[in-house]
Amino acid sequence: MSGPPFKNICLVRLSALGDMVHALALANGLKKAWPESRLTWVLHPLSYEMVKCQKNIDNFLIFGKKNDLKSWRDLHQQLKNQHFDLAIIPQVSVRASLITALVKADIKLGFDFKRSRELNWLFVNQQIPNRKPGHVQDQFFEFLDYLRIGHQPPEWNILFTQEELAWREAFFKNIQNPVISFVIATSDPRKDWSPEGYAAAADHVAHHTGFQPMLIGGPSQGEARMAERILSLCRCSPKVALEKPVRHTLLQLSGSSLVVSPDTGPLHMAVAMNVPTISLYGASDPRRCGPYQKFHDLLINKYADPGETGSPITRKLRLDRMAQIAPEEVMAKINYAIRTYLTQDAGSI
Repeated sequence: MSGPPFKNICLVRLSALGDMVHALALANGLKKAWPESRLTWVLHPLSYEMVKCQKNIDNFLIFGKKNDLKSWRDLHQQLKNQHFDLAIIPQVSVRASLITALVKADIKLGFDFKRSRELNWLFVNQQIPNRKPGHVQDQFFEFLDYLRIGHQPPEWNILFTQEELAWREAFFKNIQNPVISFVIATSDPRKDWSPEGYAAAADHVAHHTGFQPMLIGGPSQGEARMAERILSLCRCSPKVALEKPVRHTLLQLSGSSLVVSPDTGPLHMAVAMNVPTISLYGASDPRRCGPYQKFHDLLINKYADPGETGSPITRKLRLDRMAQIAPEEVMAKINYAIRTYLTQDAGSI
């Protein structure tokens, strides 16, 4: 039996946690088709923390987030003695292009010319065909289509160590009731929901569902201020989990019964781990970056105008749409999700 057509593969996808989820499904698709291939992934430190336990990745090359001379010199040292049969670059940025220039590969596969911003097309020698705009995950899968690899159903298979699972068990053991988590912020404030909305929804969870609300996110000052504002508006006492290690965020999401989130990386993490997720969309088009193939009945979509159908899928943001999401709509979705997805007795919900 012949081996895989490409024995040594390099994947260049650096950052953005939501896109790392999409890239993980791409990597798993590659290894499922060609398990004997060796897969190296070039990525940023935070992204590495998210995927470092994945068994389908044979080697990680970490490029420093600072983008300074030392980061480039260190990456060059790691790459200079390596040669790849295939490099896949599902990212269009100057930084990704320059890294692609450092990668020695027979085939460097990138996006088509129309989607190849910032002169990315100059650094690849093969391009996937142009397609109509679609979901971001499908754009990653276009590389598998080009290589004639199947990818349905998609597989993320986010893995944890035994020590991490023990940490998760200890974390949730101290919480009396099962948890409904609220992801409270994104990297773009235009995609954020209001603190008043979160507070009202958290109070509903605490007083009417028998679940414990938890505010989840990262360690940034913006998230800390958002959490403080929500707590000042709440009648209940949500648990606050603004963790620095992204692995802890993954564990907290995976241990939640239900997640409520705007368009941000943790939403895609939760969906990838099959945690029922209520998605709050107003600024961005959920057809492009919403939950992939799951939990569409839990989606709140204020991006589309009433009666709007057939419009092109777009990256364009629509401002002030998140304010149109009423707390009552989120409460109703929470009640529906409990009845539909959760095994607890929902009582009169």
